[in-house]
Amino acid sequence: MALGPKQMGEAIIRNLKEKTGKSIEEWIALLEKQELKGKKEIMAFLKTDYGLGHFQAQKVFEHYSGKDHYEDPHTFAKKIFDTKKSWELYDFCRSKILLMAKDIRVQPCKTYIPFYRKNKFAMLTKTKDDVLLLGLTLPENPSNPRFTAIPVTANDRINARTTIRHTSDFDEEIMSAVKNAYKIS
Repeated sequence: MALGPKQMGEAIIRNLKEKTGKSIEEWIALLEKQELKGKKEIMAFLKTDYGLGHFQAQKVFEHYSGKDHYEDPHTFAKKIFDTKKSWELYDFCRSKILLMAKDIRVQPCKTYIPFYRKNKFAMLTKTKDDVLLLGLTLPENPSNPRFTAIPVTANDRINARTTIRHTSDFDEEIMSAVKNAYKIS
């Protein structure tokens, strides 16, 4: 089962002692002895002076500053869908997807909202023009003309997307494609 961002961050913190020789508490104590100012300076210190990877340094900084981005990941949705129109579209689409089955998990990220069964099968995000993008994991070469094929990356299975401008765009044809993506995930 794929880990969401919050679970990945928790794993990084859990494994710090083994991977770096210091626990999160020891890293915070070290930072408290320094006279560093701001995220950029702290991140550079951790990465350059101690060889931490970017995500390890990020998690140490978040705990040190008390600002864990994934403490309440649902705030990401509010930042992504930041207008009344985009929020209403997002809420409508999210509700329809979640009503399909009880085993669907939502694990918000900073720039998109993914939906998981065993694997990610759908995602929602927004364009600058308040248009929602619905991405799905569909069988190869989606035949539905409403979907555009997109290249699959190493970390992602989403291979097709369509735009949602109005709630009426999320019709039975789109819902059928979402159900198909859910089934194959």
